[in-house]
Amino acid sequence: MQEFELKFQVPWPQRSALEAALRQRGATRRVRLQAAYFDTPGRELAQAGLALRLRKEGRHWVQTLKAAETDAWRRFEHDVRLRSMPPMVDPTRHAGTPPGDRLLALVRRAGPLAETYRTEVWRRACRIEHRLGHVELAFDLGEIRSGERRWPVCEFEIELLDGAPEAVLEVAEHWMAHFGLWLDIRSKAERGDRLAKGLLSVPATSARAVTLPRRATLAQAWQAVLTAIWAHVGPNVCELAQDDPQAADHRVEQVHQARVALRRLRTALRFFDGWPGVPDTAAAQDAARAVFARLGLTRDRDVAAALLAPVWAAAGVSPPESAMRMPAGSDGVAEALRSAEAQRLWLQLLRWRLAGPGPGGEVPFAPLATKRLRSWHRAVVAQAAGFSAMDDAQRHALRKRIKRLRYAVDFAADLYDAGAVKGYRRALAAAQDCLGQLHDAAIAGARLADVDAPWAWYARGWLTARREALWPVCQASLASLAEAPRFWKTLRGKRPG
Repeated sequence: MQEFELKFQVPWPQRSALEAALRQRGATRRVRLQAAYFDTPGRELAQAGLALRLRKEGRHWVQTLKAAETDAWRRFEHDVRLRSMPPMVDPTRHAGTPPGDRLLALVRRAGPLAETYRTEVWRRACRIEHRLGHVELAFDLGEIRSGERRWPVCEFEIELLDGAPEAVLEVAEHWMAHFGLWLDIRSKAERGDRLAKGLLSVPATSARAVTLPRRATLAQAWQAVLTAIWAHVGPNVCELAQDDPQAADHRVEQVHQARVALRRLRTALRFFDGWPGVPDTAAAQDAARAVFARLGLTRDRDVAAALLAPVWAAAGVSPPESAMRMPAGSDGVAEALRSAEAQRLWLQLLRWRLAGPGPGGEVPFAPLATKRLRSWHRAVVAQAAGFSAMDDAQRHALRKRIKRLRYAVDFAADLYDAGAVKGYRRALAAAQDCLGQLHDAAIAGARLADVDAPWAWYARGWLTARREALWPVCQASLASLAEAPRFWKTLRGKRPG
């Protein structure tokens, strides 16, 4: 009752070529799938990660309950083939399964079920044999409907029928390379619920805490960190890769959170680098750095626009388009996240999540984390000692090192006394925030450096005054960080000394 599958969006120009390639793989079947999805009046099922549907598959009706798991690519699925005509939805058909019992409790508490949206697609599918198992390939073309609202469906699914999940990943790499597919963790149920609510865009997803057992092994910590990072990066990059101009309400924050997630990923790969059982991450580090950089130009423009907005308002002028324009030849956000490099990176993260611990991964995590945190802290303090003599590039390098240390603290914090960690985090956050404001002012100033106009003179003067005001604040925050208590001296549940 658990399915493992990956879902990819198909670029519209590639749909015919992909379907033709699917037919060439052997015997395919084409079937019309018509489904109605049900929820309570308050959408309690969707909030609980449940999806209940009635679907006509050719001439047969099937009732299905799906439930989200901890990973976006694994879902609980319970199918019941129906004989009654016309079919009626009945939640008791899934009783006896944990998600089915949750469903019944929600329906009893929240009220009757009602149809909220429908899907209608034509599916062409075939089963193929792989050296590691059997998988099903399915190309869906159609739409999701809720009232007058429509959401087109043009997607490719790869589902494991039997064998090892690696079979799905290897098959996915082949189809991605040939047809420019991009991974999408949003299910039809999730999109349908949004359509029913009239939501074109959803808020950005922020980082979640890394939860570790008290005596975590290195392997447990590695898996926990990867899980938290994917939960952060996945939703944001899928929203941005969609590239829908009508769904841009949260775009600026989604770009920011996608970059934060990528930086956290880069930090994790460096933090765990060289430890027992941790795979070689050099290629993934390069890919994450490249994707991060491709998003950087967009983020710099967004930051400059937000920072200078009150300046334009005070000067009584409209934001000059020339100051906010992207550099010629730069890629858009969607193109960067749909790129082959980005897609291979997401698959690599998934591959690591699915793999078991490598040799030596059962060693305790705390001694390794403590040693590396101490080393990174000393490097920050040593670099910060020369702050007053630094140029903009050097100050930015210091800020990046502080960010890296802050994310590393997040990864290991569960091992240590919470009170001690809190004080150190506060000092780190203050230093990072102050240096971030200084960097943002430098970025905005650089965008106006070659502009010779009264509004640009006014803006540059405002930015200069802002930087001068931030200077002593940054010096004080760096001094506080240098003196912050070393939380890694106190493990959780133990007294200092």
